[in-house]
Amino acid sequence: MASVAPDWDERFRGDEALYGLAPSAFVVDCSLALAHGARVLCLAEGQGRNALALAARGFRVTALDLSATACRQLAARARALNLPLTVRQQDLGLWSAPEAAFDAVIAVYAHMPRLLRRDLHGQIGRALAPGGMVVIEGFRAEQLGRSSGGPRNADWLYSEAELRADFAGFHIDYLATPEVPLDEGRGHQGLGALIRFRARKQG
Repeated sequence: MASVAPDWDERFRGDEALYGLAPSAFVVDCSLALAHGARVLCLAEGQGRNALALAARGFRVTALDLSATACRQLAARARALNLPLTVRQQDLGLWSAPEAAFDAVIAVYAHMPRLLRRDLHGQIGRALAPGGMVVIEGFRAEQLGRSSGGPRNADWLYSEAELRADFAGFHIDYLATPEVPLDEGRGHQGLGALIRFRARKQG
């Protein structure tokens, strides 16, 4: 099933750094657990603030995003910075993951309807090599009604129970629901109700 989403091309055309240029502090922290040269997949990566930072740290990074505009912007930035980076336009609702192809999968604000998200989490499990790490950061239900960013539909938001269920076969290293002051471009400004999750595939 294809994703039902806002017009991301239009959004990204209107702002070269919609969610800022700095990577997620949580992603950077989690990346410290990866070996140099690890294969990292960034999902719903947009303009690439996390992918670029990870590539600069010596990881082999692939970035997927629905928006052709964002993919062009990211590829251009990677060239300008002379960073090796694979960028591909992909509707994650139609994505079939390659098996055991990555050492880490990163999904930051990869919001979509719950049923699609559950399928995506299954694809993440398929994409990870044994011992591979999944990192998820996004908004939870308590974000509804706030002006700091995120979907306006509860079905698009994360919960602890959902992540525990979808990654039941994984070893959870970290799961927290912090309130975080966001300063990420004009897209995320103000106090955010986040969920942060890191787990490893068994085997």
